[in-house]
Amino acid sequence: MFRTLLQPRYAALSVLVVVIAALCVALGTWQISRLEGKISANDALRANADAPSAPVSAVLPLAGTSTRLPAANSIEYRTVTAAGSYDAAHESLVRQRTVDGDTGYLVLTPFDTGAGALLVVRGFISGTSSNGSTPAIPAPPPGRLTISARVRPAEARNDAAAQLPGRQVESINPSEQGARLGQPVFDGYGELLAGQPGIGSLYPIPSPDLSNPAGGAVEPQHVAYIVQWYLFAALALAAPFAMVRAEAKHAREYELDEARPATPTPDGVRPEHSADELRAAKLADRYGRAFR
Repeated sequence: MFRTLLQPRYAALSVLVVVIAALCVALGTWQISRLEGKISANDALRANADAPSAPVSAVLPLAGTSTRLPAANSIEYRTVTAAGSYDAAHESLVRQRTVDGDTGYLVLTPFDTGAGALLVVRGFISGTSSNGSTPAIPAPPPGRLTISARVRPAEARNDAAAQLPGRQVESINPSEQGARLGQPVFDGYGELLAGQPGIGSLYPIPSPDLSNPAGGAVEPQHVAYIVQWYLFAALALAAPFAMVRAEAKHAREYELDEARPATPTPDGVRPEHSADELRAAKLADRYGRAFR
């Protein structure tokens, strides 16, 4: 069978299936690395969520003071505590955010700790702006407070504060917020935990789904992709062998038909066509040409 596949008429097909199989194997191997990365990220995020709370300065550096920022998976979902006061005068609305299927704004208020400001998402408020107006926002409580928040990594894209009305921003960018505040800002932000001072009548940010905190495809889905790509590779390699085997079987059946003696007709007269003519008829039938 291998010799048959090396014949010129099968050589191009053999090369093609090898290329297809190699591509499928590469994709399956890539999915293995994706699965390993997803497991590692999920484990790290779950560990962060379960870790005991720590002072914010022990988890987040100040923006612009560190050349080597902590990896997002090492800080995301950590619980931090901070003591200080809200700076309501520099509050922002992070627009076009969705919480529990509703679109609106995150209420972002700097929290001055003395060592730097922590950008705090106090909660969510529903609504969209078509004319530059923004919904009314309940004021944060005054005075010195201690809060607990869930850490989220900083967003790097421009917040477009200068182009947007009503204290709206596109992103939570600590470096740009710090430039407007005129003081150091921690390089990340916090989502207030339920029941913390500052939420008030705002809709609290829900806890993350820790079944797949890294998001995207779940781990079993990556396993299914791995099996799928390796199965495709096996099928591609098996296809030429199946074709050669089918053709060999057809050839054997044809030879048996040729060796079988002609059956007389009921009147004792053998068929009028010779063996060569019958062979030609079979070939014509096989390749779609009418026998005359």
